[in-house]
Amino acid sequence: MTKKIAILTQPLHTNFGGTLQAYALQKVLKNMGHEVETINYRSKEASDLRKLLSAFKQIFKCSDIFQFNSKQLEKIQAQHKKFISSYIDLSVEINNVDQLSAYFLNKKFDAVVVGSDQVWRADYSPRIESYFLDFLELSTPIRKISYAASFGLDTWNFSKEMTLKLAEHAGNFNSISVRENSAVGLCKQNLNVAAQQVLDPTLLLDRNDYIKLLNNNKPKNNNKIFRYILDMTEHKQNIVNKISEQLGGKQVFINQPLKKHKDKFILNDLSDYVYPSIESWIKSFDEADFIITDSFHGTVFSIIFNKPFISIKNKERGNSRFETLLKIFGLEDRLIEDLDDIDIKKLNNIDYEKVNTIRKEKAIESLSWLRNSLV
Repeated sequence: MTKKIAILTQPLHTNFGGTLQAYALQKVLKNMGHEVETINYRSKEASDLRKLLSAFKQIFKCSDIFQFNSKQLEKIQAQHKKFISSYIDLSVEINNVDQLSAYFLNKKFDAVVVGSDQVWRADYSPRIESYFLDFLELSTPIRKISYAASFGLDTWNFSKEMTLKLAEHAGNFNSISVRENSAVGLCKQNLNVAAQQVLDPTLLLDRNDYIKLLNNNKPKNNNKIFRYILDMTEHKQNIVNKISEQLGGKQVFINQPLKKHKDKFILNDLSDYVYPSIESWIKSFDEADFIITDSFHGTVFSIIFNKPFISIKNKERGNSRFETLLKIFGLEDRLIEDLDDIDIKKLNNIDYEKVNTIRKEKAIESLSWLRNSLV
């Protein structure tokens, strides 16, 4: 039976993985025959506060890193906004919890799915209580579900008071699934709820589903290394250099922008800061001969596209996400921290026949869980 479903995920912006997980979850639910809408929920108040603090730091010279103005951001984000408007059915923009509550009351959804990605990480989500559906009346018949929700970290980072609030709201969910194995324990210990571990939504689609987004612009294998590093350091650059050298001096290519500009209030040339299209990012994985990343979804798409890869630990963004993902596929040796962790003999040695079999089995299990949760 067709259901009217709302997806509540983090605000969509210039985030390749964040946008693609939203796309994948919506596509999966639509493939099941449902009517799906992703809620365009973003905290305007929080955004305005961040801009104010940034301006304050710049004026009083507390920082030499400058934020882009609204006109610059329009150009920088244009390709991502185009993808979102083309492929994701978004609601009207909702800027606060009162609007969110009123929208749900008016739309009369049959179910709401919270997820995926780090929706339960307070630093990343506007008003964390909203992602535990505190704005919904207890009497509402809407089914409350989380799919592959992530805390991002393997430690509990909420106060005692907030924990009690979140536990109360979590107890009102009909079904809860999480992305990391550690999150199963966090839910049990802190929220007193049982959770099922499932795959990230991007892994529920196949390589061909993503290739279709390229509009027949077929990738060409350039025999290069694709470097997708979110937080570049000298240490990580040394790892990139060593791997390139060990692979015969293969050329390294990058498909991501500079994120912030320094020492200037006025910036006339934005070419280095414009985010490449999501389609070109996907194409980079298929064109690469080898991938080096410190990104969770960079690791995911390396697996989807059956590429040899190395994932560099990224503690600030949460190592548990990588550990759970790679353990599922028996690829724990792909996660490294130091140059000494690199086993050159294993760089190109991944049994993708085995990996693909595991992924197919886990996808079937995850889809079955989601389908049953909606009944």
